[in-house]
Amino acid sequence: MDNQTRARVLVDDLKLERAPVAFAFVDAPPEGIAVTAATEPAACTFWRQAEHGLFYAAADRHQECGVGAMTMGFDVPVERMSAAMELIDSMVNIGYLDIDETAHLPMVQKPHQGIVYGPLASFPLEPDVALAIVTPAQGMLLAEASDAVTLREEPGLPTMGRPACAAVAWSANRGAVAMSLGCVGARTYAEVPDDRVLVVIPGAALDGIAERLGTLAQANRDLAAFHVKKKADFAAAAAGGETTTA
Repeated sequence: MDNQTRARVLVDDLKLERAPVAFAFVDAPPEGIAVTAATEPAACTFWRQAEHGLFYAAADRHQECGVGAMTMGFDVPVERMSAAMELIDSMVNIGYLDIDETAHLPMVQKPHQGIVYGPLASFPLEPDVALAIVTPAQGMLLAEASDAVTLREEPGLPTMGRPACAAVAWSANRGAVAMSLGCVGARTYAEVPDDRVLVVIPGAALDGIAERLGTLAQANRDLAAFHVKKKADFAAAAAGGETTTA
């Protein structure tokens, strides 16, 4: 399945308002792909830009946010390390982050010198991960299509909080779907609304999800119609003074 088809299925079956984006962790800018020279305040700024165009961002373009640079698997230069540690210390001091958590910050393990970002629909490479900004209901469908929430002894969908970029690294490293409830940084720089969450999909899982998504979306619509009718029937019966049983 090509990326255009994958994106079309996600957008159509989930009724997404924002285009899913793709990331590829690469050693050099691929031929024909624009290289950004912009300095951005945070790595997640690129997520928003990726909805509108294809580009390559080298490691040094990610350094304004030390946490984001680390989760994306980039070394923080010596001259920037003090600023990165100052940011982390500030998060700890104000009670935003527990110091013990910093040891568990996931970082992209695949060797790379930069990242290609762009809309999944026109992405020319096989993505390492795709990211969708979704409502909780849309996220439920994605999780169901990924089999992450299949009923079993231990359902497997990891739900992460701050920083949101940790979900990207976790998904890339584990090859599994991850959900992030977001963080204040991503909601600011990537313009993620308060009523949206982020779902990160490893590239290898895209085809399987796309193949199952239509069936699950229709099943949920059918069940929604059933429950709406049942609710109305009970309300009508109650209004008429009839006794109802489940």
